[in-house]
Amino acid sequence: MIVKRKILKIDFKNDKKTEEEDFIAVDKPINIFVNGDYFVTLMATPRNIQELAIGHLVGEGIINSLKDIEYVSVKGKNVNLRTKAKIQLEVTKFPKIIPTACGTSGDVIKILGSSRVLKIEEKFDAKNILEAFSKLYASSKIFKKSGGVHAAALFTQGGELKFCMEDVGRHNAIDKVIGKGLIEGANFKRTFMVSTGRLPGDAVVKCARAGIPLVASKAAPLESGVIAAEMLGLTLIGFVRGNRLNVYTSPRRVKF
Repeated sequence: MIVKRKILKIDFKNDKKTEEEDFIAVDKPINIFVNGDYFVTLMATPRNIQELAIGHLVGEGIINSLKDIEYVSVKGKNVNLRTKAKIQLEVTKFPKIIPTACGTSGDVIKILGSSRVLKIEEKFDAKNILEAFSKLYASSKIFKKSGGVHAAALFTQGGELKFCMEDVGRHNAIDKVIGKGLIEGANFKRTFMVSTGRLPGDAVVKCARAGIPLVASKAAPLESGVIAAEMLGLTLIGFVRGNRLNVYTSPRRVKF
């Protein structure tokens, strides 16, 4: 979502000042409740908030799949989810870490929890990964107008765009993709995720928990992201720009 605001634009090159309207990305507090208990508030783009909530619970290790949910209701900026089994949120919610984690293996182990190593041996063509980013940008409508959001998208193994999600938070965009994929019954092991944001350990863990074997970004991975990807057997790719990309872990899945 975007809003218009009057701003002052200064052009030093042409020595010009103009007052005009421009687009700004919107962020709102989204409150998630699980089994009647407050769980978390996410500052997010107030669109696709059902997908955000479901994807967030999977990414945090609270639930394993859509089958664990009895129902979801959305009222305003509040999302209420009822799970089939009673969940003790204080026990299952893994410890939060600083987003730009220092990257030691000890820090990453804290966020891995009971995450399993990916044993998916699907292959992905490097050309499809490169081309995915032009498709991502073409689908990023809010970014084109405001420049103030991140985007993430899910692609089939053959490079077909399934859907793109945008949000002011890069983690939120990933959660939304996972949530929508679950709702649509996506076969995650035959897909790959692309993102415009940096990839720290907690973002990598979200994708691994969903069963997505390959994640790529135009930006850099952090050391915590590389360590998490190594430990979980996920293929991590960064700096996808033009005709170049860097494969940091599990290169066996990438066909050149």
